Amino acid sequence: MEYASPPVADKGGQSQTAGSMTAPTIADLGLKPKFDLEEELHFKFWNPLHYYKALNQHRMRLDLPNPGQFEFLNKELKTTMLTNFMFDGGRADLAKLLSQNFQVMHTFQLGQPGQPSSFEFAGVYADEDTMMHGKMDTEFNFQGRLNHALTKKLQVKSQAQFSTTEDSQSMFQLESEYTGSDYTSNVKAINPSLVDGTGIYMANYLQSITSKLGIGAELLYQSPLPKVQETSISFAMRYQPSVDRAWVAQTQGTNMLSMSYWRKISEKCEAAAELQAINAPSYGRREASCSVGVKYEFAASTVRAMADSFGKVSMLLEEKIAPGFSFLISGELDHLKGENKFGVGLNLES
Repeated sequence: MEYASPPVADKGGQSQTAGSMTAPTIADLGLKPKFDLEEELHFKFWNPLHYYKALNQHRMRLDLPNPGQFEFLNKELKTTMLTNFMFDGGRADLAKLLSQNFQVMHTFQLGQPGQPSSFEFAGVYADEDTMMHGKMDTEFNFQGRLNHALTKKLQVKSQAQFSTTEDSQSMFQLESEYTGSDYTSNVKAINPSLVDGTGIYMANYLQSITSKLGIGAELLYQSPLPKVQETSISFAMRYQPSVDRAWVAQTQGTNMLSMSYWRKISEKCEAAAELQAINAPSYGRREASCSVGVKYEFAASTVRAMADSFGKVSMLLEEKIAPGFSFLISGELDHLKGENKFGVGLNLES
């Protein structure tokens, strides 16, 4: 059973109910509110951290994929075209797996008449965080590479080349790469000198805009001689509407433009096309070239073929005779120059 509150007389003689009395406000107590909405909005408007946090929250909601590395935008094109697989003369590659993390390789190269033969010995060590690779030839030219992951997202790399021949130079490179959820940033220094400031310095950034589109830029600063500096900026775009096709457009400074298209026609067949345009009047070069390539995988062999607008046609056949043993035949015909190249190779892994 409920009872109403008894009336209470105020100072003016008027009665009011005790339950209807209101609590004193902050203004009645002579205090100021802790947060003022207008001041808080004004603070956010001029605070750059507010926009940075809002942008990060928007990116987290989109859940964009990582776009990959700037230098590997054309990774599908490089595996389809013959540029990185072509050779001439005789060649034999022997690889031996000594342990789960260590492997050694022997490479014998027999050049065409007038070209010396060569031998290279290489070793590779790799685990979850570190990769080391080094090789040396018969003329004591050495190349080494070291990659180490400091964290899951931060990786440092170094590369060195020491040459004893006159036609090649020694080189040292330092590199750092950070892989975010939807972006990749990279900085590198080639032959840096703390004494006179010479060297080549590069920084690139690749960002996913949507789940299918990624754009990026690369800044190049080089100082071949003291008090001689050159800078250039390059832009890149990669559009991949599906897993079986990719479009890539890239500039190198203001003098070169390249565009490529890769398509996986079927589970066994891939095709690619690339267009390059060079406009360098100061060097006397103004030309354009187009190349197309195809890769087809049979049950026990792989065929790659490529042709370009300069009249050059090339082909490579890799026949897998047994597990770990392959036989290679390569050929190239240059119709404009009237030259041809032919190569035979063996690959053995054990």
